[in-house]
Amino acid sequence: MEALARTTVRTRIPLMDLRREYHASRDELLAACERVLGRMQLIGGEEVRAFEAEMAAYLGVRHVRGVASGTDALWLAVAAAGVGPGDEVLVQANAFVAAVEAVQRAGARPVPVDIRLEDLGPDPEDLAARLSPHTRGLLVVHLYGLPVDLPPLLAFARERRLAVIEDCSHAHGATLDGRHVGSFGAAAFSRLGVVKNLAAYGDAGIVATDDGEVAERVRLLGNHGQAKKNEHAVYGANSRLDELQAAMLRVKLRMLDARNRRRVEIASYYTERLHQLVVTPPEVPSRTAVYHQYVVRTPRRDALRAYLAERDIETGIHYPVPIHRQPAWLRTFGEGPALPRAERAARQILSLPVHPDLTDEEVERVADAVSSFFRR
Repeated sequence: MEALARTTVRTRIPLMDLRREYHASRDELLAACERVLGRMQLIGGEEVRAFEAEMAAYLGVRHVRGVASGTDALWLAVAAAGVGPGDEVLVQANAFVAAVEAVQRAGARPVPVDIRLEDLGPDPEDLAARLSPHTRGLLVVHLYGLPVDLPPLLAFARERRLAVIEDCSHAHGATLDGRHVGSFGAAAFSRLGVVKNLAAYGDAGIVATDDGEVAERVRLLGNHGQAKKNEHAVYGANSRLDELQAAMLRVKLRMLDARNRRRVEIASYYTERLHQLVVTPPEVPSRTAVYHQYVVRTPRRDALRAYLAERDIETGIHYPVPIHRQPAWLRTFGEGPALPRAERAARQILSLPVHPDLTDEEVERVADAVSSFFRR
């Protein structure tokens, strides 16, 4: 009998796979759901209070407030830090568009600044060039999970009495000089949406701070300004973390460091294999990255992305258009400044799969495919 010819089915490698994560911790997650639904206290209960306390202890800050979304968290952090109408906030141009929305919502004006290519954080020299008498805040984004070099930025802000607000949405668990990011500024916020390293099963966010007044203002603004039942001290909004999401996040927080270590392991393998072919993420001894995305840079980005897609490897671009080149910016503020490094990076960045549920074989296949593209 003739042997049947074998065919190899090549499976797709996704940039993210939430199903794998869920099945790995299904029992704990469902038990947390049962705990919440059994009590039927769905807003402002035990799970939220416990998560806020556990997250504060993890970050090394005095206060964490859970809110309904990451964009709300940014707005609340900006507003609670004292930024308001007539003020300006310096924002690195490679941030997500939500930064512009939240600053506007606080009544302030965002001012885009160029970046340093070393860590994609705001460039101190360009920060100085964009200062005005109205500058009140500095928003620093720890992009892709790499902590920004904060000491010069904190010194810059301290000299000018600016409120530093950290965006840690990509950097859950990342550290700088042994301290978790999110513990350096006047306030920090994190999106905890479904694709983040610490991810809810829906929208969620937190604001972290050592300042009790900032924390209380976040609580007031996020709960219709209600100081006590039916007594509203200020006008705010409805932005509360619900009990189900808090319970899920408590389960995932216990797993965060282990899952981040797997991301680091994958990233280290990629860097070893690819550093001579593309610009790989920097490795800095004083900074522990957590690789929310593993982002390389190459002038041949689009061709590489097409090549990988043909081989069933999904990639991403985070983010392809800087905030000052978005149509919404142009309609609202007009032509933005020339910020050449941010614009150059946007043309070259490519995110490779790095989620912690990848198998070793999948990681090797990604690296092999990138290598084969450049060695054709």
